[in-house]
Amino acid sequence: VYRHLAAVNQVRDLSQQLRFQLSKFHYGSNYLRVHQGALRATVQDSLQALYRQLLAPLAPALADRGLVIVPHGPLHYLPFHALYDGRQYLLERHQVSYAPSAAVWQMCLGKQPRALGPALVLGVPDQGIPYVLDEVRGVGQTLGQARVLIGAEATTEALRRWGPEARLIHLASHGAFRADNPLFSALRLGDGWLTAREVYGLELRGTLVTLSACDTGLNQVAAGDELIGLARGFLYAGAPSLVVSLWTVHDQAAAALMQHFYTALSQGLGKAAALRLAQLETLADHPHPYYWAPFVLMGQGQ
Repeated sequence: VYRHLAAVNQVRDLSQQLRFQLSKFHYGSNYLRVHQGALRATVQDSLQALYRQLLAPLAPALADRGLVIVPHGPLHYLPFHALYDGRQYLLERHQVSYAPSAAVWQMCLGKQPRALGPALVLGVPDQGIPYVLDEVRGVGQTLGQARVLIGAEATTEALRRWGPEARLIHLASHGAFRADNPLFSALRLGDGWLTAREVYGLELRGTLVTLSACDTGLNQVAAGDELIGLARGFLYAGAPSLVVSLWTVHDQAAAALMQHFYTALSQGLGKAAALRLAQLETLADHPHPYYWAPFVLMGQGQ
């Protein structure tokens, strides 16, 4: 047990600084091209400050272990795998997965997949996320046996009908987090928005759900550290493992990352190991954490 690592206010302030740095990617391609070096340096400063507060005192005990992060309070919104020690990101030394709580993690570990049907791949591309089309087609080809539904075919009814028998579900679309009412956080499907409240009513029996959309991992942290949002909904619906995003993702980089992820899965890697490999591959092409670090694996890592 390591006590008194950092004050909550310090961590909250550093977390807000980090999100401000990441928000600069909304300023447009010209701004990013001119300031790319400075953007990377400033985000590394924020990630290094968080590393010093939260992980540096633990470094001797970490060794080369895989890590399961069970965050508390403001830590729910931090990409621990992207914390930076001045030379490397945590991801470069450790396999990292997450859980909303120790009890949820234990529950996920005990779940046995009961669905062996074709993977279900749903994609809703538009002008804002054109690479979703390439993403879902590539994922479908990589998985082999997959039911790929695009645009108007990628409906809530299709998810309800085919989801329970799918060994794996991949959803690529727009996502929206509602801080004012987290149960109305939603994913856009071909026939409208699927809310977190509706997700609770799904019955999922496969091994993995991937939400390749913006802000799908954000949740309102309620009293008792209870999370209310999309991630909580899919875990409640039966998913033992869930890949979600912590911030607005870059469309093209996310498509490439997902291709690496499913290729690694098809080669027999565990889910946490496959996501780590995909992030390392994306890091090599896009060094800024904005591109490779938004996705996290919650729950069962194997």
